[in-house]
Amino acid sequence: MQPDQGLKAAGLALAASAVLSFIDNFVAAVSQEAGLWQFQVFRTLFALPLLILAARISGQGIRPVNLPRLALRSLAVSVGLLIYFAALGSLPVSQAGAGLFSAPLWVALLSVVLFRQNIGLIGTGAVLLGFVGALMLLQPDLANLTTLSLLPLAAGFFYGLGMMLTRHLCAEESAIALALGIFITIGLAAVIMLCVVTIWPGDAFISVPWVAPSTRFIWLTLLQAVGSICAVTLIAQAYRIGTPAVVAVFEYSFLVFASLWAFLLWGSGTNALAWAGIALILTSGMLMAQSRKGRGRNAVAN
Repeated sequence: MQPDQGLKAAGLALAASAVLSFIDNFVAAVSQEAGLWQFQVFRTLFALPLLILAARISGQGIRPVNLPRLALRSLAVSVGLLIYFAALGSLPVSQAGAGLFSAPLWVALLSVVLFRQNIGLIGTGAVLLGFVGALMLLQPDLANLTTLSLLPLAAGFFYGLGMMLTRHLCAEESAIALALGIFITIGLAAVIMLCVVTIWPGDAFISVPWVAPSTRFIWLTLLQAVGSICAVTLIAQAYRIGTPAVVAVFEYSFLVFASLWAFLLWGSGTNALAWAGIALILTSGMLMAQSRKGRGRNAVAN
């Protein structure tokens, strides 16, 4: 991979994280209007025509180059995201988020086990350091961990697996085709689950049945759809052109942006432990970048 491609991939990951962390600040408002599955159905309905329009404007193709591979990648990413949302129904956001952001660790492990990539000692240390920083920032309640805490870790595994498949199986797919795969997969799953919770309703966000959509719900969902399209497309492109283990580290910036947006939008402050976590995350990114430069120079020398 060329150095400029690596820098571009990092920038795309940072931009995606900034957009995602912004729109996620409004999920709580969505939960006041409707349930998770209705939200996912409407978001898909908004997203699909917007993605098709974006494909026409940009000239990108939406027809899969390899449908089975694209379907496999879409399934892995979608399972990870849906497990994460499911965990939110029974766990604090900090525990669910800490599990989901174990994805870079899984990416590093899968890079070695499945694709025989050597990320080096510094690269391994950088990923571990970033994960520790994420835990410090999210501050999960270790005293109250239960078996349900493994659910977010499963989400991190499937999300990380999906990102690995993006690079190694779907590099020829367009960014919009990759985004379409995720939205269609999640949308179909949401339709099924919406039918289930409508028959067997509950009070939690994950089990709320169909309700008449309000104007506020429509606008919030449209915001989510547009923001998600931008973010998913950006991160898909980052993994297409970048090294997964490196791009995954820059995804930790989601936590940094989330803290900044929470302060700017709602005035929510960040404590000293969280700022220490942010410092570790930034350090891990710089170490990983330095590791990639060193291996690039060695490859040229050899």
